[in-house]
Amino acid sequence: MTLFEFLMALASVVIAIALTEIFAGWGRLLRTHVVPKIDWLHLGWTLVVVLYAIQYWVGIWPYREVQFTLIYQVWFLIFPTLFIVLVSYAITPDIDPDTNLDLRDYYMSRRGPIFIGLAAFIATAQIADVIILGFNINWTGGSLVVIALLPALTKSITVHSVVMTFNLLFVLVNGFGLVPGGNGLIN
Repeated sequence: MTLFEFLMALASVVIAIALTEIFAGWGRLLRTHVVPKIDWLHLGWTLVVVLYAIQYWVGIWPYREVQFTLIYQVWFLIFPTLFIVLVSYAITPDIDPDTNLDLRDYYMSRRGPIFIGLAAFIATAQIADVIILGFNINWTGGSLVVIALLPALTKSITVHSVVMTFNLLFVLVNGFGLVPGGNGLIN
């Protein structure tokens, strides 16, 4: 097993934890006895987090040619996966099947951990590309970090909606290969 395969296995497990938390949350919503008040904003953001997690996992592939010689290189490859797990836990409520839950209230009450974590995920993914692959810091990654912090600072549905739409469009455009050289999260 090469070091890249070892790191890929570790990253895969951590990302699988993030995806499992979100998918389990969706399943718990379906199992509730009392119909929870589903919120399009919360649901949309969970979808964005899922897409970011998958895109980061696929975006690890360009690192296959890297000769990892220092432990800090490994840290910067794995740190983003840890942040996406924290975001997944923050955005997914622990639902009591017999309690009525308003997902908008839950989402707004957890907006700080969700969006500070998302900004940390995006920042560490960008830093990994700079430190490990030698990419230049680009305005897209820096802008995404700043934009990801905005919902943590306000309860404005307009701000949350615009930032979600921007992030959703970014991951879809990047995911469909419409970004020149876009094979990872931000590169």
